[in-house]
Amino acid sequence: MRLKEAITRFRSWQKFPYRYSGQDLESHRCTNCSHEFRGNYCPVCGQSGDDGRITWGSVGRSIVSIWDLQSRSLPSSIWHLIWRPGYFIGDFISGHKQISHPPANLLFTVAVIYALITQLFGIKTGISVSENSNMPEFEMVMSWLSEHPAWNMMSLTLCMIFPTWALFRYAPLHNRHTLPESVFIQLFMSTLMLICSFFTHFSVWFNLFIPFYYVVTYRQLFGFGFWDTLWRLLICGIVWMNIVFLLCFILLIPDNITDAPLYILLITSGVLLCITLIILFIGYKISKKRSSKYNNNKL
Repeated sequence: MRLKEAITRFRSWQKFPYRYSGQDLESHRCTNCSHEFRGNYCPVCGQSGDDGRITWGSVGRSIVSIWDLQSRSLPSSIWHLIWRPGYFIGDFISGHKQISHPPANLLFTVAVIYALITQLFGIKTGISVSENSNMPEFEMVMSWLSEHPAWNMMSLTLCMIFPTWALFRYAPLHNRHTLPESVFIQLFMSTLMLICSFFTHFSVWFNLFIPFYYVVTYRQLFGFGFWDTLWRLLICGIVWMNIVFLLCFILLIPDNITDAPLYILLITSGVLLCITLIILFIGYKISKKRSSKYNNNKL
């Protein structure tokens, strides 16, 4: 019974974790502009009503504010992203911006911490380039991306923007979310995947967390059931793989490929592109139809 209650409380916290205190009704005199006001912040200059003389706490807040840890805390954002990823992202794109560290800042700050830890403990992240390789440009790019995990994760997850928008556009939650909102969704996913990829240096089993987090995040974020989330994600994964392949092929064509293989690869890429667009279109139509039935059943 205790376990069931703990699970119930945890799920309740996932959905409604924030409890904001009420407005301060005491009278204050702003130490910055001397304006008298009631509330938490001065309506003239915006300074906090509890700002007074400098204390050791002021010194500590000044230091942590360098990393923006005082407001929209970095550790808090990471904590919520790990334990309630879909709800956390959904809160942000719904307009609750103050709950989160800025998504791009969050990604690159986590990447800096990632790089510092790997350097400190001598964890190898780069890929060596073979001298006899037939595709040196490709291996050089892959080596650079492995040494710059933030750009690596962002370049990979951004390929999920359009598939996510198309397959989850008519979801019960965040219905008709926009492409710019999908960009922020993938920035958060980049951070989450970067955290997961760090632990894969210790055990390959941590790779299982990547598909697990995608299913959990998308289910919490968009409100579909498990199977409806899963089949949409599988289609997104197929589209994602084809987008990555086509981008690699276009940008990293080896110089020593002859005309015949290049011609074959071009045809293959065109066929894959057509198949990808057909799969995406069919998935979009099925998703739209099933979403309407799903929403009607929820009413």
